[in-house]
Amino acid sequence: MLLEVPEGLTVQDVTHALARLGTTLRYITASHDHYDHLDPEVWDALAAAFPNAQVLHPSRQRDDRLLHVGGEPVWLVKAPKHSLTDVVTVFRGVAMTGDIELGMLASVNDEVPVRTKKKSMDWLRAFQDRTEYHVHTTVSAHLNDVRVRVNWPDLFSY
Repeated sequence: MLLEVPEGLTVQDVTHALARLGTTLRYITASHDHYDHLDPEVWDALAAAFPNAQVLHPSRQRDDRLLHVGGEPVWLVKAPKHSLTDVVTVFRGVAMTGDIELGMLASVNDEVPVRTKKKSMDWLRAFQDRTEYHVHTTVSAHLNDVRVRVNWPDLFSY
């Protein structure tokens, strides 16, 4: 599963990584559709190069979606807070939160209305109860916010 499709990523980069890992690409997605996470030209090139991969555009995501990779659950959780297309990916207890700011209602932009942010934070707060799946670590897409041994519901207070 490819979680981000940023500017500068190439089909060759992905092909080499897959060969090195000895695996195939099943899913292509992104945390949201800002250019530093989803470059449309790279997206189209990857979709063409890997026709057997499911291409899951974050703008088409609704609510929760359960996938499986290597027999393990992967959750895609729609939760607009930083952008209108925000999707949090949860795998093996680790949540990749994209650019969502944790522990606050505020964001670096005003793209998402406050009412929508609150609904998203409530949706994320209830994720563990709704799915019976435990999150212990969070990591932002830019790796500038990594948290271990988290109390998931506390991250979505406002």
